Amino acid sequence: MPSSAEQRSFAVVTTCHAAGYRDYGQVMVETYLRHWPQQVPLLLYHESFDPPVSPGRVFARDLVESSPELMAFKARHRDDPRAHGDLLPRRRLRLGPLSIPLPMRIRKAKYRWDAVRFAHKAYAIFDAARRTDADLLIWIDADTRFFADVDFAELAALSPPESAVSCLRRPQHSECGFVVYNLRHPETRRLLQEFEAMYSRDLFWREREYHDSYLFDVVRRRAEARGAQVHDIGEGAGWKASHVLINSRLGRFMDHMKGDRKSEGKSRAGDLLVQRDEEYWKQQQQQS
Repeated sequence: MPSSAEQRSFAVVTTCHAAGYRDYGQVMVETYLRHWPQQVPLLLYHESFDPPVSPGRVFARDLVESSPELMAFKARHRDDPRAHGDLLPRRRLRLGPLSIPLPMRIRKAKYRWDAVRFAHKAYAIFDAARRTDADLLIWIDADTRFFADVDFAELAALSPPESAVSCLRRPQHSECGFVVYNLRHPETRRLLQEFEAMYSRDLFWREREYHDSYLFDVVRRRAEARGAQVHDIGEGAGWKASHVLINSRLGRFMDHMKGDRKSEGKSRAGDLLVQRDEEYWKQQQQQS
């Protein structure tokens, strides 16, 4: 299995709709072109708009046309409020063969059960993994900004060749705003097949939550049980910081405007729990 960055090829995949591209996706694309190696293409899956392309750098693909399986999934669950997070599942007490429904004592955000919303992201990954010739496929959320150059040495550090996937681990569920899939690892294709089956066979109903990060962790744990190695990009930072991406080595070159940070266009100074010396973060702290 190749071990050096020069021997391995990379591709990045993301997706967004028209409003998302206007509000944050355009920034992601523009800063990607500015800071990423020219040899690493960006596979941009778009919905309801035609993004500009950069020959040899940005490859635009219509998500609907590329993923009829996504449209079939959405059609099956169009009128089911449970698959949109509008009707939360009830906790159950199991006593032998009996299963007694209980009221949910903890109010959680509806996104945790919005399978349809996060299926767009998942199917972009599945399609890109089938199409790309790259050795490693990197998913990056579109609500990100790159502020420093990314080189192949950094990419190699993010994706050890012995690991099937690299992700940002957290106690409840991984942060899947940045995930590296090692497509040359024997376990990765199986992991992706099991991940896709959560949607194509509606196996997500069996799980406690339905969003992509939770389902990813289900298949990740299965792969690990089979002996696959998974690299924690955060190196344990997820147990200290909810906003783990910027507190990991990824914070050296990128910001992630997750959640309501999108409207602010940046993360908050209080999100940082580690000392960062990059000029970008120094400016954020000065402005806070």
